[in-house]
Amino acid sequence: MDLELEGKRALITGGSKGIGKSIAIQLCQEGVNVAIAARTKETLDQAAKEIEELTGKKVETIVVDTTKKTSVDNMVEKVIEELGGIDILVNNAGLFNGSPLHEISDSQWDEIMDINIRSVFQLTRRVLPVMLSQKYGNIIHISSILGLIAVPQVAAYNVSKGALNQFSRSIAVEYGSSGIRSNSICPGLIATDMTADLMKDADLMKEWSKEYPIGRFGKPEDVANACLYLASDESSFVTGITLPVDGGFTAH
Repeated sequence: MDLELEGKRALITGGSKGIGKSIAIQLCQEGVNVAIAARTKETLDQAAKEIEELTGKKVETIVVDTTKKTSVDNMVEKVIEELGGIDILVNNAGLFNGSPLHEISDSQWDEIMDINIRSVFQLTRRVLPVMLSQKYGNIIHISSILGLIAVPQVAAYNVSKGALNQFSRSIAVEYGSSGIRSNSICPGLIATDMTADLMKDADLMKEWSKEYPIGRFGKPEDVANACLYLASDESSFVTGITLPVDGGFTAH
């Protein structure tokens, strides 16, 4: 199926590893011109090399601290300069950690909120005028099933992803008439660098696997496939949704 994405322009934060890199690969394979952003140049350069080897397309790489307004502004300006605009924004950068709620320090709480929601607000606010001028835009937020349900020990993360889902809905209802769509993808447990330490706990993984009706945990490609659908006009009547990609975990 031709998703008619050839020539579209996409910016992906957290694009050097895991889910973000997988999304970049999928979009490049469909002919999208992609810029990936992350904190470290080394990982970005490695990701860009891998993506080009797999897809034959070069990607723009941008070192960014999404919690800093100046860094975000510079990133967006560079993407517009290199790609000519932004049709697709994938807010993928995020932080996961946890501890009992009564032990969370103010700084730990603030760090989660800064990266998982405040930085998304700052970047989206900067990109919206670009999309408004184009009369077209597609914003995809990589959230979590923990924005739909709550589990113990990760209260700050639960709250940040719940806020992200509501942020996405707010964009959908406010900017839909301007040709801009906004959706959240809510992955279950996905095998990435972010979850690597957690997944080393064999006993915990055995217990958790019972909660996934499909019989396995997720891969970055599972999320990227959902993102590809939402990025295309095949989903042109879809906005404001929270799409679980979780092997049936939240179907219980």
